[in-house]
Amino acid sequence: MFERYTEKARRVVFYARYEASQFGTPYIEVDQLLLALLREDKPLFDRLLNGGATERQALDQELRALRTPGMKSSTSVDLPLSHSAKRVLAYGAEEAERLGHKHIDSVHLLLAVMREPSLAIDVLSRHDLELEKLRSYLVANASEIATHATGSAAALSTLQQQFRPLTIRLTSQIEPAPIFRLP
Repeated sequence: MFERYTEKARRVVFYARYEASQFGTPYIEVDQLLLALLREDKPLFDRLLNGGATERQALDQELRALRTPGMKSSTSVDLPLSHSAKRVLAYGAEEAERLGHKHIDSVHLLLAVMREPSLAIDVLSRHDLELEKLRSYLVANASEIATHATGSAAALSTLQQQFRPLTIRLTSQIEPAPIFRLP
């Protein structure tokens, strides 16, 4: 499912699961995806928000105040995505395609979060972060974003090519376990 996601976007989903477990929610929600985005891509928010790091921290606190913490669950529990969070991931793929990018990065997920109606959008609006403002930022910095996403995929491909001979060599040395037959 996450083949097209950059490492950064995958970490966003991982951190969203962590946030959901800390709040004790049974699903990963849109606001937890946004909290994860804030955690993973701080430089992006510092450029987009007028107040930089200070405003990013205020945004984080406002998002945390939206939910009443429940009983924390283990971070090893695999929490499912809510329907709205699933739509956000689908919107992220649409945004990447719309911009002509092969890979889905954190900026595409941020665009997707802003498309899904939620309380998180209200918080973003209060901080003067609008969908069109983000789109114009993406258009202005498209080459930087595409280079980053392509670079991550290329690095992974290179690693896979380097380790392939080692994997083949190791698997060829493994002898199959004998099969025991009962009389």
